[in-house]
Amino acid sequence: MGFLVDSSGSINAADSFNYQRIKDFIKGFIKSVVIGENDTRIGLATFSGENSFTVRINFADFFATDSLINAVQRIPYDSGGTRTGEALNRIRTSLFSMTREGLPHILVVLTYGKSQDSVTAPSRLLREMGVQIISVGVGDAVFEELADMASEPDSENIYDVTFESLGNLTGSLLDSVCKGKQFS
Repeated sequence: MGFLVDSSGSINAADSFNYQRIKDFIKGFIKSVVIGENDTRIGLATFSGENSFTVRINFADFFATDSLINAVQRIPYDSGGTRTGEALNRIRTSLFSMTREGLPHILVVLTYGKSQDSVTAPSRLLREMGVQIISVGVGDAVFEELADMASEPDSENIYDVTFESLGNLTGSLLDSVCKGKQFS
C-alpha cells in the first residue's frame, strides 16, 4: 500500500498543524494493519511543486510497525506548488514498479487544493497497472480532480474530509482497502 502525500504550501497555510494531522492519520492507519515482510508493506512519497517528488519510504524499508511510525513522523514538510500529475507519474515508476506480484496494489492520494498539472493520464496509467487509487481530499480539494484520479466506484474510493476529521477516516479506508482485488 502506498501513500502519496501533498506537501505543498497550502497545506499549512491555514493551520500550521495540518501537515502533522496528515502524518498522524497515516500513523493511525499503520497501527490498524499488520506490518511485516509477508504482510502489509507501506510505501510513501511526498510532492509539491515541479521536481519536488521524493520517495520517503520504499515498500521494503520497514517490516516493523514502530520503526515505520517513527519514519513517518520524521518526514519533513516541503511547501511549494501542487503538481499532483507529475507526482502520480513518478510514484508509478519509482515505487509501484517494485510491487510484489499477485497482491493488491493500493495508492492513497492525500491532497489539498487543485493540481497545477493534469492528473488524468497519470492516474489512468496507474490504474492500468492494476493500482487501486483512493483519493482523499482535505480542505479545499477539487472533487472533479479527486474523481479523475480515483478507481471506480467513486463511492468507495473518494473521500472529502477536513484536516480535523481526517483521523476519523481510518475505519472507512480500511474497509476500502480490504475490498482490494487480487492482481496477477
